Amino acid sequence: MLFFGLVLMFIPDARTQHDTTLSAGTNCPQGSWELVFAEEFTIDNLNTDRWLTWFPYTNDGSDQCAFCRTHAEGGQIYRTENAVVSNGSLKLIARYEPNTWFGIKRDYTSGMIHSRQSFGPGRYEIRCRVPEGMGFWPAIWAYGRTTTELDILEAGMQHTRRYHMSIHNRQVKKMLHHRSRVSHDLSADFHVYFMEWDTNFIRFGTDEQVLWSISRYLKKNGKNANECPVKPGEYRLETIFPPPGETVHLILNVAIGTEKTAFTRSPGSKTVLPAQMEIDWIRYYQRK
Repeated sequence: MLFFGLVLMFIPDARTQHDTTLSAGTNCPQGSWELVFAEEFTIDNLNTDRWLTWFPYTNDGSDQCAFCRTHAEGGQIYRTENAVVSNGSLKLIARYEPNTWFGIKRDYTSGMIHSRQSFGPGRYEIRCRVPEGMGFWPAIWAYGRTTTELDILEAGMQHTRRYHMSIHNRQVKKMLHHRSRVSHDLSADFHVYFMEWDTNFIRFGTDEQVLWSISRYLKKNGKNANECPVKPGEYRLETIFPPPGETVHLILNVAIGTEKTAFTRSPGSKTVLPAQMEIDWIRYYQRK
């Protein structure tokens, strides 16, 4: 997890859930997905009306803070010139390039984008190719300024067949985390990473395969109430689930590891630089 650091792996139990009674079954979303936002990167420059190249966590949304371009304990400074659109795709480029930002010295520069627009429940799809090598920490995530973080992809690319998904709730100070191992090398080709965030469920996966899902409602034994609609009865309410009305901003970045980071360490002798995370397109759907 990028904002807090992956300090623990949390398994749901009664201490973090509240009992609730459903007197009637819950409704399930109906209808097919309708595309409402698409970034295809067809013009050879980044659309700055849609995307920032820093973390806008100052009062005025500018990049005038140390964290805005360093982002905690990573080994990089995020530079606008490292987010390059060309030939129909966005390249977030990691370079060995000693740099300074607000007096903070880092050995590497890298690229990131942060959506100006916020999004709610829906289906998120990102087609991209991630770099290979010790020290690369690509991520696709959605950050809510209220309480929620949804990590669609995080990976330490010394392990090219493994990646992580997680959900964080800053209000209750808890997280859920899942690590998946896939049969293919993630860096060898493009893949579509997706998240479906609906009323009762959040599902994560790649290339149409669901790898992890959670439910707003849990049975007394702590397992997801997978049936839809959820039947009347006694349940535990998963307090980590995003609250009603929550919206998030979409973020893509390539962090560089250090000896203090969670998923990877500093680039090794075999790590090839420069390297890039290449994004073919980004799409967001809502139910009709």
